[in-house]
Amino acid sequence: MDECLLELQNELIKGQKLAMQGFYQRRAPSKKAIPHLLAARKGLKEYVKQYSNDALACQLLSQSEEYLLNYNAALTALRNALFLDKKDKKLLKRLALLKEYAGKWQELDMTSEQLQSLEIYLQEKLEVYGCDHTLVYTREWLDISTLHNKKSKVVKALQNQGGFCDCEVLMNVVD
Repeated sequence: MDECLLELQNELIKGQKLAMQGFYQRRAPSKKAIPHLLAARKGLKEYVKQYSNDALACQLLSQSEEYLLNYNAALTALRNALFLDKKDKKLLKRLALLKEYAGKWQELDMTSEQLQSLEIYLQEKLEVYGCDHTLVYTREWLDISTLHNKKSKVVKALQNQGGFCDCEVLMNVVD
């Protein structure tokens, strides 16, 4: 592996560690992780432009996009990696899992900025009032957000990701 790609991979790994995300349990990345993930993505995009036949670079680009919740770009990069390395069966499995998880996030239809806003709102409300095991604060946030016209759709998507009350939304979806 060339030194430039190794540096980009290390930057991506730093971002992944700081993101506090589990394998295929993506949430909005932590604020500390975002600069590393963005730097890795930018460098990997440039690297892939220059070395378009490098399957590993495409895989790493896919990972950076995925951690930033850019699933369409992550799928495109992973498909390119699979095209370049047809023998890697792990890539096929990863592609299937990524498609499945991308569908869940498409169902949610929220940007990472909206997720962060919801996270801050829920943290403040739950710190003061605690959780009554409903979605009262999540619904309040939806009422005052630009998503108010998609409220029932978003609530259903949050529940599909394990958010059946405000503290579960915070722990399972946005935190």
